[in-house]
Amino acid sequence: MVKILFEKDKCLGCKTCELACAAAHSKSKSILGAIKEKKFSRIRIKVKNGKLKVEQCMLCSDPRCIKACPVGALERRENGTIKVNDITCTGCGLCQEACPFDAIRLCVLPTVCDRCMEGDEPLCAKACPTKALKVKAV
Repeated sequence: MVKILFEKDKCLGCKTCELACAAAHSKSKSILGAIKEKKFSRIRIKVKNGKLKVEQCMLCSDPRCIKACPVGALERRENGTIKVNDITCTGCGLCQEACPFDAIRLCVLPTVCDRCMEGDEPLCAKACPTKALKVKAV
């Protein structure tokens, strides 16, 4: 399992991580493609009370999002990430409401961080110019 650690003191709020994530999940693997395909980042940098914070899946040990799904469309993968079954998901949004970390975004179907399973490391961390996002194997 891979965790993405956020060092807020190093973060500039540039959102390069968000662009890299959206591009990584687009068909073209480009920022322009992500915009055209309306792909959203699965990690978000927000300002709350004047401070930067990250919204991302925290890989809960007992995920509320999975419990909240009335059709069982969410499941935990072996690596700890949450997988959304696009066929069974109704897009009701109950998983988004249940997540205490605002990690799920409903864009027709829910999107949640998959830690870039196809690659060697999450692209958000790889793209961060100040290394405010660090990857840790647990």
